[in-house]
Amino acid sequence: MTSLLAIAFAISLASSEKVDILRDEFGVPHIFAKTDVGAAFGSGYAQAEDRLEELLKNYRRAEGTMSEVFGQQFYQQDYRQRLWQHREVAKEAYPKLPANIRAMMQAYQSGVERFMQENPAKVPAWAQKLEPWMQIALARYIIFGWPEGEVAGDLSRVGIQPEPAAYRGSNQMLIAPKRSALKVPIAVIDPHLSWYGEFRFYEIRIYGADLKVSGAAILGLPFPSLGHSRWASIAMTTGGPDTSDVYEEELADGKYKFKGEWEPLVVRTDKIGVKTDAGVKWQDVRFEHTHHGPIVARKDGKAYAAAIPYAKSVGLMEQSYRMMTAKNLAGVKAALSMFELMQQNIMVATVQGDIYYVRNGRVPVRPAGCDASKPMSGAAGACEWNGIHKLEDLVQALNPPQGYMENNNISPEFMMKGSPMVASKYTGYLYNAPNPPVHQRGHMSVDELDADASVTVQEAIDYAFSAAVWHADLWQARIAKAGAESPFAKMIVGWNRHSDAGSRAALAYYLFKVSLPGDAGRATEPADSLTDAVIREALVKAEERLSRDFAADATYGTFFRVGRQGSARTFPVGGGTLREAGMATPRAISFSKKGNVMLGHTGQTSTQIVILTRPPQSFMVIPLGESDDPKSPHFDDQAEKLFSASKAKSTYFMRRAELEKHVTARKRLEF
Repeated sequence: MTSLLAIAFAISLASSEKVDILRDEFGVPHIFAKTDVGAAFGSGYAQAEDRLEELLKNYRRAEGTMSEVFGQQFYQQDYRQRLWQHREVAKEAYPKLPANIRAMMQAYQSGVERFMQENPAKVPAWAQKLEPWMQIALARYIIFGWPEGEVAGDLSRVGIQPEPAAYRGSNQMLIAPKRSALKVPIAVIDPHLSWYGEFRFYEIRIYGADLKVSGAAILGLPFPSLGHSRWASIAMTTGGPDTSDVYEEELADGKYKFKGEWEPLVVRTDKIGVKTDAGVKWQDVRFEHTHHGPIVARKDGKAYAAAIPYAKSVGLMEQSYRMMTAKNLAGVKAALSMFELMQQNIMVATVQGDIYYVRNGRVPVRPAGCDASKPMSGAAGACEWNGIHKLEDLVQALNPPQGYMENNNISPEFMMKGSPMVASKYTGYLYNAPNPPVHQRGHMSVDELDADASVTVQEAIDYAFSAAVWHADLWQARIAKAGAESPFAKMIVGWNRHSDAGSRAALAYYLFKVSLPGDAGRATEPADSLTDAVIREALVKAEERLSRDFAADATYGTFFRVGRQGSARTFPVGGGTLREAGMATPRAISFSKKGNVMLGHTGQTSTQIVILTRPPQSFMVIPLGESDDPKSPHFDDQAEKLFSASKAKSTYFMRRAELEKHVTARKRLEF
């Protein structure tokens, strides 16, 4: 960045700018500013207005200071963030970031602080002093969960079971112009994460100078990383190459062995505060590092160091900005080459008509003969990294002849019928096939897309919310074969195999599956060992339960619900992943028992359907609501009116006149 540009950004901060926040009928902010810096300011204000406490918690999560405010249950989480040094790395890196990125970060923080100054009663007593580098720490915290999971997997192969990583799954689909009814690409962006905590995405539209974007932002960061700009859509799902390793180290007397020499361990100390009834108790912690990384486990006299290539990563904000302002696929790929995003299946569609997939990640080049799937010898020095793979090395596809792609956390081999991306063509750790390589969601989505030669907008929305139950037809045939003649059995056999909220047969099928003995009901297809008598007995038990525990008009949505935890209001919902019944639909929702119902808590977090016209048209929904205020009409309105009904609303992207018809609140800020 030249000094002249740096001065220009400084002037933009000093100049007065009008920033408008228009909120639609679901409370979603549409921010209009002259500059990207002004738009970041508006984003900070809007996020604080809706979810200030959760925003501040996200910074505490990243720094590792949750336990000093909220108690012992957060100590282990805080320990991990101190281990990875998010705070220290962020502080050191912040002054070196490009001037425009720093200007947006400072403006975003100013927007949060403006709201706090105007609304002191809404600021929690534990609120910390904000610093713009906290956004870097938060970005690091978000991406580190994935390489941490890889480290845990390597350790498990030598019998060490670290704290289990949270489940992270998602769906994504791309349809090429030749298979689109509008002859432009269509993208489905459908991340599956917790509806609470750091991954409860914030829905937002931003219009600055270059930054014009709609999508889902991490609360505490200025702009979306999942969504679309006026040029391209960006989708991601968990999966990707093997980016991180574990080294088995030999330690003695404060040293570690490497290539026949003993090197001193690097030792760090820190203090973690833990809230108690008597006040905050400070606990000393000690971290040891080899040149591979920190020691994360010990067993049988051996120590294990985690080697994560993102150890000094600080550029996620810059990469996300570059991706969301890139004008074509070449620009997006240039941004991807920064490798600041964690290992992911990334899909990009452009208004020029391209659809592109890459199995993305910052992947070390490993020497031949080194098995990176388990801990490698650190002392021998034979498995040291030799740089980072280039983008062109990674598994990828551009405009495949099939005219569609999907990746629902599956192997590239199964992303389309006849996929050219087979494991034999690639280095194993770059391909890194999951186990199992394909599952119900993947099978169903490929079948649906392959059969549709002219996908309409409504069909794309329907695919995103598909409640089709994989292999239910096999169970229906098995029930018919068992000779069950009751109306209950016939209801299941005649069912359309969709777990729609209003379907009584879907509820009956669920009750039948969980009435089967042992693990039989968890299977997606009936085992040969199941007898007719067992099938009929399960049907009788299920019918008795339906009659005993449910009203005469009860349906699937009577039992499976969506709404805020702790709220008295819940709403019927269709679809979901019901492992206890072996039921999986492309629409992913996980439930847990709350009183007399099963309440959703994980799954679709920010579903988006993007049509890459010029400018793009898009539709979006989040599972609960935009505001955390229980008194707000936007606390659970999307759950009630959209998500429970398998609907997505228009984003009015770059259609100001149409948006104005739906504005319910507006605020002008001076920045």
